[in-house]
Amino acid sequence: MFLLIGARTAVLLEQEIEWYKMAEKELEDYIKTQRSLGVNEHAIRKSLLDAGYTEGEFKDLLARHAKKSSGGTGFTPTVKHILCLNLVIVIAFMSIVSYLAYDYNVKLNNLSAEHAKQLSDAELKMASQGETLSSQISSVESSLRGEMEISKTRIEQVNTDLVRKLQDYNYQAMQRDTALSDSIQKTSNRSLSEISSFSQQLETVKRSTVDFSQIIPKVLSAVVTIGRKGPGYFNTAGSGVFVNKEGYIVTNYHVVDDLGTVTVRTHDEKEYTATIIGKNENWDVAVVKPVTEKNNFEYLEWADIDAVSVGDAVIAVGNPVGFESTVTQGIISNTKRLIPGEIDIYYLQTDVAINAGNSGGPLVNKEGKIVGIATLKYSRVGYEGLSFALRSNDVQGILMNILQKGK
Repeated sequence: MFLLIGARTAVLLEQEIEWYKMAEKELEDYIKTQRSLGVNEHAIRKSLLDAGYTEGEFKDLLARHAKKSSGGTGFTPTVKHILCLNLVIVIAFMSIVSYLAYDYNVKLNNLSAEHAKQLSDAELKMASQGETLSSQISSVESSLRGEMEISKTRIEQVNTDLVRKLQDYNYQAMQRDTALSDSIQKTSNRSLSEISSFSQQLETVKRSTVDFSQIIPKVLSAVVTIGRKGPGYFNTAGSGVFVNKEGYIVTNYHVVDDLGTVTVRTHDEKEYTATIIGKNENWDVAVVKPVTEKNNFEYLEWADIDAVSVGDAVIAVGNPVGFESTVTQGIISNTKRLIPGEIDIYYLQTDVAINAGNSGGPLVNKEGKIVGIATLKYSRVGYEGLSFALRSNDVQGILMNILQKGK
């Protein structure tokens, strides 16, 4: 392979030398011709530089031309010279290659030895680490076995405690269930009793929540204010109620007692002088009648006391402390309350607000009928809602007696 490279190089070098000789001969002929024509050296130089030659090439060409002109001989390399040169180059190249191959083999051997040593060291290190790791694994396995035994013991203890607590809980739950069942039974019994009581209270509330708005206008027209009239004044003594169209008024005896001349004022603010038709001091009842020819007064009828029940809703209409046409509402608290006195009298007890000025006024039920005549109030400090009225049947009997005697 190296011989082929050398031969090829010699051929190329010989071709180059031939071309160089031809070019050199043409230049020499050109310079010779120019000089024979009398062209100076400066002009020849300029033409060669313009043709692309360098200053150095021009000087070398002149020197060789001068040497030939002086009879000297130049060196012309031959094929032998070239082959010898190629042989020297090949020998030198092979020497270099041999040296490089030797150096490469030495370095390769050194590298292999170093790699083998590193591999051996790594194997020793891995073996040492493997022994250490094996020891550590054994230690961890031993530790894990111990912890597993401890955990197993703890789990068994926890299971035992859990079973015991579950048994206790079931026992306590049974006791709680029994207690709860007893409590539910008691609560149920109590609830039935409370429901019954609530039903009674609800019935009472239903009775007490009655709308009186439809009858109040008629009741107000039948209720009068009774008092004493003087120059520029009217002193209210109490209330009264028309009980028939002829104008007979029922009131309390203590309302008209000591009035002298009795004056009645109707809801339409008409005033009449009234005559006392009759009275019953023991029952605190009086009957008066306006002095007038009018005989079509608005009046209220009497209710049957036997139809009145505790809890019935009622209103009181009168003129408490001078406030005329005042209406207050409540219920019947008791239908036959005995209050001892000179004679035993049974009253209706109510929680309707009755004050001074209400005396003699009617206690009216939801049908607009008189169930009683407001008479008394229990007015000690600390007591509220204790008012009393004469019962309708009793007052109606007294009224009949007075009217019969009057006739």
